[in-house]
Amino acid sequence: MYRFFYLFLGLSFITIGNAQEPLILGKVTSSSITEISGITPYSYRNGYFWVHNDSGDGANIYLIDSLASLKVTVDIEGVNAIDMEDIARFSIGGKNYLLLADIGNNLRNREILSLYVIEEPKITDYNKSENLKVPLYKEIKIQYADRKRDAEAILVDPVDQQLYIISKRDFQSTVFNLKLDLGNDKIHTLEPKIELPFTFTTAADISSDGKHIVVKNLSAIFLWERELNKTLVETFGQKPKQIPYVIEPQGEAICFDIYNRYLYTISERPFGLDSYLYKYVF
Repeated sequence: MYRFFYLFLGLSFITIGNAQEPLILGKVTSSSITEISGITPYSYRNGYFWVHNDSGDGANIYLIDSLASLKVTVDIEGVNAIDMEDIARFSIGGKNYLLLADIGNNLRNREILSLYVIEEPKITDYNKSENLKVPLYKEIKIQYADRKRDAEAILVDPVDQQLYIISKRDFQSTVFNLKLDLGNDKIHTLEPKIELPFTFTTAADISSDGKHIVVKNLSAIFLWERELNKTLVETFGQKPKQIPYVIEPQGEAICFDIYNRYLYTISERPFGLDSYLYKYVF
């Protein structure tokens, strides 16, 4: 019931334009990835993506190709996943990392939430399915300063190396940030920075050059173009452009490609509905 209530609220904030017809790249067929909640491009080869499920799965990420076919399953050792809701990538010191956000909190009963960092696996054989295990590199613990919140959207700004989290079930989705510090073990307390003019945010991403930011809810995609020397919080204060969007069964994932040319979305499969990997021009 709450999901449809907040979807109604999200629709009240936006104006739906003429739907753009995206390119359908492939259909999800693997039974391992039926509740995809996050997507990010694979750093080492164009046309491949990391995806993951939300609650109900272990600490796993999955490499899919541009046809949405599952190629590699990666198990993150030493992690007890509760509700993984988004994935982001970043680079520090010439190394590529992935960050999984265990920040789903539908009942708002978790005070301390976790962000899990691993070194991005580099695949050697793309022509066969395989299973890998990788160690956890770092757990970053967070809490919100004002109250417990539910969130499903993260991104890492390549310009200032800050992590941004966008809440979901607030009347207006709220942006939080923290400096990525892989050597700090404290619990980070996050303060609200700015509210966005819509609700029920389910995904976000930033281009690898830091120039474009996208945020989506279940019914729309919003795009900001960043001006030179503007922070992300300042950019979020500007009016976004709305990208025409074909609504998916339960679209909770979005990303740019590694060359910042296209946007990609993919959906969960509620009630057994089909999920596709879509490609958008932005």
